Amino acid sequence: MRQVYLDYAATTPCHNKVVEVVEKYMKTEFANPSSQHVMGKKAQYAVEQAKSKIGISIGADKEEIIFTSGATESNNLALLGAVDYYEKEPVNVILSPIDHKSILGVGKELQRRGIIVKYVDINRDGTICLDSLRYLLDDNTRVVSFAYVNSEVGTIQPINEISALCRKYQTLIHVDAVQAFGKIPIDVKKLDIDALSLSGHKIYGPKGIGVLYVNQHKQKDFRPLLFGGEQTYLRSGTLPTSLIAGMGVASDIAVLELEENYEKVKRLRTIVVKRIQQEIPHSCVNVCMENSIPHIINIMVPNISSETLIAGMRTVSISSGSACNSSSLEPSYVLQEIGLTKEEANSSIRISISPYLSEEEVLYAVDEIVAKIKDIYCVQQGF
Repeated sequence: MRQVYLDYAATTPCHNKVVEVVEKYMKTEFANPSSQHVMGKKAQYAVEQAKSKIGISIGADKEEIIFTSGATESNNLALLGAVDYYEKEPVNVILSPIDHKSILGVGKELQRRGIIVKYVDINRDGTICLDSLRYLLDDNTRVVSFAYVNSEVGTIQPINEISALCRKYQTLIHVDAVQAFGKIPIDVKKLDIDALSLSGHKIYGPKGIGVLYVNQHKQKDFRPLLFGGEQTYLRSGTLPTSLIAGMGVASDIAVLELEENYEKVKRLRTIVVKRIQQEIPHSCVNVCMENSIPHIINIMVPNISSETLIAGMRTVSISSGSACNSSSLEPSYVLQEIGLTKEEANSSIRISISPYLSEEEVLYAVDEIVAKIKDIYCVQQGF
């Protein structure tokens, strides 16, 4: 049976070149990069090369690259590391209510510790309301954190405008760039941000590896959460050379192919949206396509349960939102925050596409989705 995967925002397969380098450092050059012998130095060289590649991909110096187990750890390290364990109000942080659970979950923990956590208002198009942020900022705001690109609707945040507001209060700025990395250009210096989280498995790299960029002039403002080793100043633990090397290769490819891949995905998005809206006229795209990446398409199909649709698909893999919420039957909090009702949110699906898909594959997948939607309508009407 033919299968088409349209859930690339959740995870991606490893690029063949990534698999080759991961295998090399798992099987033959497997030494601990902290060891001082010849094989250890080879492994350390691979780590340094990956740091350089990832640094170049986001406009950072390699000394500003810290490897983690993934973006969840990077987000935790950035937010918890910016606030001392014993600090209390009036110290506060500002978060976006439509971001990943690894941000919002930290917010709950900070509140438990006595830190004030504020949530900025969100516009209907999914962007942060700058007037709301301006109102919330004060001299006690330690860090402002938000996702560059939203994982469910693909909205791109106005980082430069946000940074300009934060700088008036000397507030630390953390950006979750997981869904932006490899899709749109990122230059941490031009964007004027202090910390940035990345994930390997969203850019055709391996799972289990992530990055936290921290501006070298702001590193003193963050404290470690793990102790015992001296691999980096902010994060202890034996470095997984194979995963690090794989992420370095993946970031290299992502930057090299960025413009070409963006245009490919843009064409594929047009095919998806046009075909669905032709066949299901009352369907609706849930976000402004001019201010979102083409890789993520969130569509509402009235009177259709997204869970029923997803479960009924045998040949196409789609989702109803972020993978971190897949076990919950609750409607998407992201879609509700941008103004959809619970019923509308429950009727919405996320299709996330890859530049490595062919037009023929995408057309086949969309036709399968449309056919299943029509089948559900027929059942509902008793035909």
